[in-house]
Amino acid sequence: MLPRVAIVYLSYNGKKYLDEVFSSLRQLNYPEAKLEIIAVDNDSKDGSAEWLRTQEGITFFPSETNLGFAEGNNLGMNHALLGGFDYVYLLNGDAKLHPDAIMEAVKVAESDASVGSVQSRIMLWHQPEIINATGGMVHFLGFGFVKDNGQRWVDGEHVSGDGSAQEIAYSSGAAVLYRASVLRKVGLLDPFLFLYHEDLELGWRIRLSGFKNVLATESIAYHDYEFSRSIQKFYWMERNRVLVHFSHLSWRSLLILAPLMTLAELGLLLFALKGGWFKEKFLVYISLLSPRSWKYVAKKRRESRAIRSVTDKDIVSLWTAKIEHQATSSPLVDKVANPVMGLLWSLLRRFL
Repeated sequence: MLPRVAIVYLSYNGKKYLDEVFSSLRQLNYPEAKLEIIAVDNDSKDGSAEWLRTQEGITFFPSETNLGFAEGNNLGMNHALLGGFDYVYLLNGDAKLHPDAIMEAVKVAESDASVGSVQSRIMLWHQPEIINATGGMVHFLGFGFVKDNGQRWVDGEHVSGDGSAQEIAYSSGAAVLYRASVLRKVGLLDPFLFLYHEDLELGWRIRLSGFKNVLATESIAYHDYEFSRSIQKFYWMERNRVLVHFSHLSWRSLLILAPLMTLAELGLLLFALKGGWFKEKFLVYISLLSPRSWKYVAKKRRESRAIRSVTDKDIVSLWTAKIEHQATSSPLVDKVANPVMGLLWSLLRRFL
């Protein structure tokens, strides 16, 4: 008996994708009786909501406001959990699926009860031989980024272990299968983060509770990915990486990392000044020093302790000191920062 799967599709001004996305969903090699498609529209202004409203065989939730990535997806996930589904699959508004994507992800999840999330192998929509993500990477300073972005896929080259279920730090929310029972235990995406790092933070909670995030190489999604250099993006990324670190790491670990985190801030200030987003970096400090952020971190730390069943040493075992294959890479990052950070991290991680 195959488990029941709910696919949550989050739409935001992506009408140009809808025909191909829903064509891919109709071609899935998974029993229709075991599948529900839940579409959530985040107050699109391009006619997406009107298009979705005409589709038969889907559950549609239109929102009159932009709820953000977390709360928008949570609307669909809550419906799935209340409906008693065994798994919830999140699909980005600009992503489509291979016909076997759901079946292969479910196979990996069903093979191991300790799997909390299954990341599909995400390829580029217009260059299907090029990788967008084979999992999420966590830098020890809190940066989250996708693994193998921009690399050409060669069978077996980008995987380890048995080749079918490689453990990863977290699963990208663009195309991921979550076990419903795990979501009921650790919670859903965090609306306070609003934009960026929500999937990283959920993946952290999954690992804290003793479950795994894994990559299913035969479950394939295609993503129309383009790194946006919007100023606002840097604000949310910088704010949220610090909030997540302070929410889940022990005080001892934070104290050990404090000198490097402080040194990194000096470098990031120069990077922000050069990149034209110094104002946004300054606003991050204002936000982090606000009582609202303190209350948030205090609440998150209580929740983190309640679900924790592993040590920080277990958590950081999948972390990295390198930022690779990203649009933000530069000779300075590749030739100087990465080697230096790698050496320092190899020393510091022994004390966590």
